[in-house]
Amino acid sequence: MFSSSFRRHEPGHGLSPDEHARFQKFAFKKMRRAMGLLMFGLPMLFAVGWARDLVVLGDAAHWTLLVRLVMIIGLLILASLTWLSGFSRGAEVFGGLYALLFSVAIAVTSSIEPARLSLTHVPIMLMAIILLPFAITRRSAILTCAGLVLPMYGLLWYLHAPAALWMAYTLFFVAACVIGSTQRNAHLAASREIFRYRGRLLQRLHRDARGHATPGTGERDGWETRAHYLHRHQRDARQLLSVARLDLEPLDPGQEPLDVAAADALVRRISEVMRGCLRHGDMLARVDGRSFVLFLPGSDADTAARVVERIRRAVGEMSHASPPSISAGITQTRDREPLKEATGRAEAALHEARVRGRDRVVLA
Repeated sequence: MFSSSFRRHEPGHGLSPDEHARFQKFAFKKMRRAMGLLMFGLPMLFAVGWARDLVVLGDAAHWTLLVRLVMIIGLLILASLTWLSGFSRGAEVFGGLYALLFSVAIAVTSSIEPARLSLTHVPIMLMAIILLPFAITRRSAILTCAGLVLPMYGLLWYLHAPAALWMAYTLFFVAACVIGSTQRNAHLAASREIFRYRGRLLQRLHRDARGHATPGTGERDGWETRAHYLHRHQRDARQLLSVARLDLEPLDPGQEPLDVAAADALVRRISEVMRGCLRHGDMLARVDGRSFVLFLPGSDADTAARVVERIRRAVGEMSHASPPSISAGITQTRDREPLKEATGRAEAALHEARVRGRDRVVLA
């Protein structure tokens, strides 16, 4: 019934198949925590509902307690399986089964009190409106709707409900699925725009860094964003990442300082020499006038030291009346360590290099 609506408004329009797949993973990652809290929290409603059974049904409430406990345990198991499956077809199946079991639980508890039949559609409508915005794919949205609706029709058939009630339930279910799918499409459309702008920003920042971050105007803008993105990627992939802090030091501390234009031109020349020593994927950024930060993905501290030493020698061999030297501090990031701590260790190692006499590389 809703397949054409989902297909017509599916929020992947304008994205290539590869981009659409990456967008779905991005959207799932962003909403996974909220979806997990929802799926683990909803079963508790059945526990709360037993308090009402105890008051209304008296001794019969002991039987409903057993039913409710079975449903709660089943829902928690399906919530766990959905969470552990990540973004996969397994998660779609488990999510659909979760909606089905929730609706079955409503139907079973309602069959105990047929007088409540006229109100049973309310929690199902609310569930459709609540769960559908978390359905990333069209398939999971359809499975969610079907899982919520079918047990209710089974209940109507079991209780020999009149045709008017069948019609009323159908209208309510259609309204709920339309509202829920509209919210889903609006939410995913907004997420798609965020994904696009995020991709453009990262592409722009990465393009700046692919050339190893040309120093000068604009380079300071965004290097922290690139660094945190790189650090998070390396951490999630369990790959090595080394950080180095580099400072340019005049060989002759007593020499006349250069004017601003000449100093900036010299730093630009030095940055060109630095870039020539780096590997593909290394990221160099100018922090201030004569300080740089270097990120070396896939490198341990020793490998990073060899790269920085190559930079130090190349800068020292520049054809300039007074070529500056380089002092550097290097560290390797640790598991689950904030990037700020790693850069702090590199800063401390840089300070030690200065204390030892400058023009040297020190490992933290």
